[in-house]
Amino acid sequence: MTTEPILMLLTLAVPPERAYEAFVAGFGNWWPVDTHSLSRLPQTSCAIEARVGGRVYEIAPDGVEHAWGAVERLEAGRLLRFTWHPGREKESAQWIELRFAANGEGAAIVSLRHGGWEALGEIAPMLRAEYVPGWKHVFKERYAAYVLALRH
Repeated sequence: MTTEPILMLLTLAVPPERAYEAFVAGFGNWWPVDTHSLSRLPQTSCAIEARVGGRVYEIAPDGVEHAWGAVERLEAGRLLRFTWHPGREKESAQWIELRFAANGEGAAIVSLRHGGWEALGEIAPMLRAEYVPGWKHVFKERYAAYVLALRH
């Protein structure tokens, strides 16, 4: 049985390239590590290494690094796709794909798709259901607010 990917869309009043940079280079500035990390401490940091094979990871306050995934595909300013397995083995990785496009009026349309749920086996539907409100908070609220703040 295939579990449908989560799909979320945002329209942001910045060019796509700026929305991309805010997501990738600014990842550690807007990701809510106090609630969405393995250590769940505000002193935790996280980052995306912007290259194919680059890591998506967190650094706990004690310096321990935790892998969240790896960059699979990258087109600067347009596309980012990475595996996603925070707190789990690589074999259970899902994928996250972000696309950054212009809407013709100077704004960016950013789409986030989170799929590959089959790798999680029978717990996939339960975890997918938990990720929906999580992505609403992280992507639609935190990331969007960060991008908006950069405009000023």
